[in-house]
Amino acid sequence: MKKYIGTKQIEAEPMTMGEAYEKGLLQAGRVPSEAEKDKAGYHVKYKDGYGSWSPAEPFEEAYKLADTALDRMMIEGEELTVKLEKLQAFIGTDKFGSLDEATKAMLVAQAKIMTEYQCVLNQRFTKMESGNGGFGCLSFSIAIVLLAKGFAIRRTGWNGKGLFVIKQVPAHIESDIIPRMQSLPQSAKDLILKGKGFIDYTSQCLIYNENTGRADSWVPSISDVFAEDWEIVQ
Repeated sequence: MKKYIGTKQIEAEPMTMGEAYEKGLLQAGRVPSEAEKDKAGYHVKYKDGYGSWSPAEPFEEAYKLADTALDRMMIEGEELTVKLEKLQAFIGTDKFGSLDEATKAMLVAQAKIMTEYQCVLNQRFTKMESGNGGFGCLSFSIAIVLLAKGFAIRRTGWNGKGLFVIKQVPAHIESDIIPRMQSLPQSAKDLILKGKGFIDYTSQCLIYNENTGRADSWVPSISDVFAEDWEIVQ
C-alpha cells in the first residue's frame, strides 16, 4: 500500500451532539445519552449537500478554518513552518553531510527560500490583519527582485537618511532628443549623432538622495549583498 494525502472543502458549524440528534444528523439508530448531549462537535455539510455530525476532536484534527484570506494564509504559514523545521533539522544530520555537493546546495537553497517565503507571509498577515506595517528585514535576493520590478529600496542600516535605490528604466533616445539632453556634454552629443544617432539606455541602478535631489550610479557593496535589512520605500 502507498501513502496518499487528500484534501476536500466542506462547510461546518459548531453543534452539540444533542442538537445534531434533534436535527437527524446522527447515524441511524444512534441516541445520545444525557451525558453525551452536550458533547461538542460540528455539523458538517459536504459539496454534494450531504450533512452529518462529527465530534470536535477528530474534526479539528482533520480541518482548519479557511473562511477568509487571513484564515487561509494562517494555514499556509503553519504548513510551511512544519516543512521548514523538518528540512532544517535534516540539514543538521549526518545523512545530510553524506550527500553530494549539488544536492546539499539545493537543500540549503530550498531552506533559505522557504525562510524568506515565511518572512513575506508573516508581513502580509500583519498588514492584512491590522492595516499597518511595511515590508522590511529583507535579504538582498528579495530586494533585487523588487528593484527589478520597479520598487524603490533601501537599507535600514544606512547612515545617510533619505537615500534609496531605484532601477533606471531602459529607454531608446532618438536623434531629435539628444541635442536637448542636459546630461551629456556637447562633444558626446556630436559623436553620438555622427555615429549611430541614438542612445539605448540599458538597465542600471541609481541611488537617490531625497534631501539634495542628487542621483548617482549605484553598485551594491559586499556588505549590501549579504545584508538582511533591506526594505521597500513607501
